[in-house]
Amino acid sequence: MQLPELSRPRALPWGTRLLLAGLLAALLFWVGTYDVTVFTWLTAGWQRILAAIGLSDLVQHIQQGISGQVTTRSLPAMLTYGLAYTGICLLILALLVPRRAVRTALGLYLAVFALSALLLLGGKLAGDVAWAYQLGRRLIDFIVSPLPVIALVPLLRWHYAAAQPAAPDGPE
Repeated sequence: MQLPELSRPRALPWGTRLLLAGLLAALLFWVGTYDVTVFTWLTAGWQRILAAIGLSDLVQHIQQGISGQVTTRSLPAMLTYGLAYTGICLLILALLVPRRAVRTALGLYLAVFALSALLLLGGKLAGDVAWAYQLGRRLIDFIVSPLPVIALVPLLRWHYAAAQPAAPDGPE
C-alpha cells in the first residue's frame, strides 16, 4: 500500500487573506479602544483561576515586587493581554507578508521583548533604576500596538519581493 504524498498546504487566496487581516485588525482596534474593560475581565478571570488553584497569595506577593513604573495592572492580566495582542499582530503579518518573512518578523518581536525584559530586570537588579523601567515600558508599549505591523508589512514585503515574483492569485 502506497501512502499519499504529503504536499505543502495551499496558501489562502489573496482576497481571503486581506479579509482575515482586516477582521483581525478590527479586533485589535476594538480591544485597544476598550482596553480598560478587557483588563477588568482578564483581571477578574485570573483572580478566579488563581484562587481556585490556591496561587492568589503567591501572585499577590510577586505583584507587590513589581515597580509601579512598570505596571499598576494585574501581572497575569497584563501578560495575557500582551501575548494575545502580539499573537494577533503576528497572525496579521503571517497573512500579509511572504512566508519566509514571518520568521524575520517573529525574530524582531522576540528581540524587542527580550530587550524589554533585560531593561526591566536590569532596572530591578540595579535598585529600581527609573530610566531602565521607563525605556523597557516604552518598548513594551510599542510592541503591543499596531505600529510594528504597520511598519513591518510594507518593509518585509519590499525586502522579500526581489527574491520571488508574485503568485498569479496575488502577492504572497
